[in-house]
Amino acid sequence: MFKIKIILAMLACLLFAGVASRGLFGAPQPAQAAAKPEPPGLNKINHVIWIMQENRSFDNYFGTYPGADGIPPGTCLPVLPGSRRCIKPFLLQGAAMNGPACDLNHDWDPAHASYDHGAMDGFVWAEGSPYTMEYLDGHDIPSYWDYARHFTLADRFFSSLMGPSLPNHVYMVAAQSGGLIDNVCTEHNVIERLKEVMDDPAGFSFASIINRLAGQNVSWKYYVETPRQRPPVADPCHVFYPSPQQFGLWNPLPGFKSIRDNPALMSHLVNQTEYYRDLQQGTLPDVAWLIPDGQDSEHPPQPVQQGMWYVTRLINALMKSQYWADSVIFLTWDDYGGLYDNVAPPELDAFGYGPRVPLLVISPYAKPDYVTNEVGGFASILKFIELRFHLRHLTKRDDESTAMMDAFDFNQNPNLPLIIPVPAGLTSHYRPYNCTYQPSVPITPRSIQLRHFAPALH
Repeated sequence: MFKIKIILAMLACLLFAGVASRGLFGAPQPAQAAAKPEPPGLNKINHVIWIMQENRSFDNYFGTYPGADGIPPGTCLPVLPGSRRCIKPFLLQGAAMNGPACDLNHDWDPAHASYDHGAMDGFVWAEGSPYTMEYLDGHDIPSYWDYARHFTLADRFFSSLMGPSLPNHVYMVAAQSGGLIDNVCTEHNVIERLKEVMDDPAGFSFASIINRLAGQNVSWKYYVETPRQRPPVADPCHVFYPSPQQFGLWNPLPGFKSIRDNPALMSHLVNQTEYYRDLQQGTLPDVAWLIPDGQDSEHPPQPVQQGMWYVTRLINALMKSQYWADSVIFLTWDDYGGLYDNVAPPELDAFGYGPRVPLLVISPYAKPDYVTNEVGGFASILKFIELRFHLRHLTKRDDESTAMMDAFDFNQNPNLPLIIPVPAGLTSHYRPYNCTYQPSVPITPRSIQLRHFAPALH
């Protein structure tokens, strides 16, 4: 079934869309459009920092945030298709705040079952757990709500693909996934599975934003948090003990042949300790990604506040540095993680959008205490980078995306830093789990329903 899903996805992409830089089966690269002009005031931003956390829907974190499109009154989702018994959204507090002991299933098929053709009413039975209806508020995640109050929160920001981490992380750097729709490193024989789903057995051959940055001499780094001690868990996905230069669930860059085979590019994949050093030494690159390890990721069932304080440290460090004055931080989460959201994602193409995820835009020029309704996704952040540094687009996704410019006012008095004190003595702890909730009823594979086979790529 796994192979069938991937083949159908890739054929749909090939027959109805094509690919951006090189076809899934080695098609020649078409002409690329010229770089678009820079919006007025954008040159006030010289550093783009992209923090990508894990597995949270918008309603899970901001469903009760004032002024945002959150959880509708009276929401109650059926426990089985057509059932009159239903589960209402519920607030996690106290000892229960970290949520379920198992992961919630958020692969391609349960994601589409939850979506239910836009009704957004299948989450409880597709996830097989009432925990899909959990939510938190400003008491539980105070840093994130403080950032929303002082800067900009986006309530129409969507994951790239209606599925899990790996394809969404590939979209994060390439505005496509090459036909990949599910994770592979949770499968047996990881290397062989990876070869099956990559567009080339030796690695992804289509272009990434790294190719664009390197071609224009725009400096960049991909910072990966690597803990000092290895957690006591098998880690085929390189999530709980990642190595910056090793392909993993949240680090797709070594899977690109053009990066993996270029030592100069690979040298930009570094331990996250270099981020703090670069801030202190005045060597922060123009574009930076900050990727957590599993313990600090907020991926259920890892502790939510542990991840929040990890992020707060990252942001505090930038705000205390010389770089605050000309930077923007895009803080978002890679997919919905099986957690309920009420807004049906727009159908862009065969693969997405996926469900909403939070986006916080943190900058001296982000509109303060503002909720933007501008529709966007991970390709929107790529579009922002492309506009600022005069780069050509990668695919139809980033070419036609918004750049989330509604979040900015380059004529306003710059926002002051918001330094949030981090409690003393905090350490990261791994919360063990080896289970995933299963759907309450069998789910019909959705692989052949590739969102009307609409064009995904050039």
